[in-house]
Amino acid sequence: MSDEVYDLIAVGAGGAGLAAAVTVAEGGGKALILDRLGVTGGASVFAKGLFATQSHIQKQEGVETDPDEIFLQHMEYTHYLSNARLVRAIIDKSADTIKWIEDRGAVILGVPPLYPGAPQTWHTTKQEGKGITKALTATAKDLGIPIQLKTRARKLIIEDGKVAGVICDDKQGNTLTFRSKTVVIASGGFANNFDMMRKYTNCGEPTVQMAFGQVGKEGDGVKMAWEAGAAEEGVSVIQRGLAGVLKKKEVLKEAPKKSQFDKYITAILKQPTFWVNANGERFFNESEFSFAHIGNAMSKQPFQILFNMFDDDYRKLMEEEGIQVGLGVFAPTGTKVPDVKDALQASMDKDEAWICDTIEELAEKTGQNLEVLKTNIDEYNESCDKGRDALFAKNPDFMRPFRTPPFYAIKGHPTHVGSLGGIKINHKCEVIKKSSKTFLDVIPGLYAAGNVAGGMYSDSYDASHTLGLTLAFAYNSGRIAGEEALKYVGIDE
Repeated sequence: MSDEVYDLIAVGAGGAGLAAAVTVAEGGGKALILDRLGVTGGASVFAKGLFATQSHIQKQEGVETDPDEIFLQHMEYTHYLSNARLVRAIIDKSADTIKWIEDRGAVILGVPPLYPGAPQTWHTTKQEGKGITKALTATAKDLGIPIQLKTRARKLIIEDGKVAGVICDDKQGNTLTFRSKTVVIASGGFANNFDMMRKYTNCGEPTVQMAFGQVGKEGDGVKMAWEAGAAEEGVSVIQRGLAGVLKKKEVLKEAPKKSQFDKYITAILKQPTFWVNANGERFFNESEFSFAHIGNAMSKQPFQILFNMFDDDYRKLMEEEGIQVGLGVFAPTGTKVPDVKDALQASMDKDEAWICDTIEELAEKTGQNLEVLKTNIDEYNESCDKGRDALFAKNPDFMRPFRTPPFYAIKGHPTHVGSLGGIKINHKCEVIKKSSKTFLDVIPGLYAAGNVAGGMYSDSYDASHTLGLTLAFAYNSGRIAGEEALKYVGIDE
């Protein structure tokens, strides 16, 4: 056990933990960062952009956003089940945080719309999420913050009802004890803990594909906080994603161009064509581009899968004119797919995509009910001819019939980017006691930030009005936790 006493220990070296530790060190405090992995960054490395309103980047590009309007939209989206003061705190700090990360070396590229009509609140960065975590890691090192990697936090030390440190295991299994006046739990969620996923969510089977960035997320921080008497909040919320292809190692290995395979097949799967479930039945408005909504709808279908189907006319459209719906900066709207068959080939070899000459063959290959599929195709084509989807009100701009053979189909699997809650906090990111009836009683010196903390959502991640909110919540809540820790230990900022 070290005799040194820190002002703050950040459990987790992802965006939230880095932000909290850097904030404390820059404010004159002594911080320590712990992480069970061998590198910094956590899931924040894989994020593509972060939310902000009224940032200097938006103002430079002439993008107008109203924080009050965004706040109300978010509260309405969550049916006022989210913590309004916490939501407001994150929104109000978001513009300053863009400048804060930029001042520490991250490069903001701009605020492109993620999908047609999307609000331009999504700030993309050079090197994606890694660009920010890399800059903050360098800042932490310049500030002399020790970063203890391959160190797994196991238990909070509570003395006289207050946080006093963290007990950990090192990579050899030795017990380490670190003393501190405050602790911020910023270890991410529990996406890799299938027992917790099964218990708390309806998306817990190992067959559910992780979208990206989930390594070592077994809920250590959440369980530590609960053991110390923290209240629960948002434990059932996950960040659902778009349908994804089954990325088996052998599929990627056999793909002629791995990066293009992933890019183009993912873009094709996202296109607003003709989507049916495992029975061959339409179930969704394909022109609804919120990935959270797509994921929610998929979760209610048999086996939680969809089949994206299109005909040869649509194949020509993607090759000759480009995709109708982009993948942000990765495959913008209008990107031409060089060869659709080539993009699908690796999945076709694994019986996850098909090219068929007839509807009968298509139903047989996909395992769908032929009569149900035929009925749904006829209904959909009739809607396309009339220019009105009387069933799901699909945008007419994206209604193209399914008639010209050969016919194409890709199986889409459910994805998620992780859990989004577990520990109840207030707008200062202080952890609320489970025993508190008023929610005013906190565990002194304990904070939570990022995906371990609940309160920002109701049942779904909002990908409609606050694009990039997960990453923004990590950095903003981390900064807030760091600022509050400085006040708690009596250091003036």
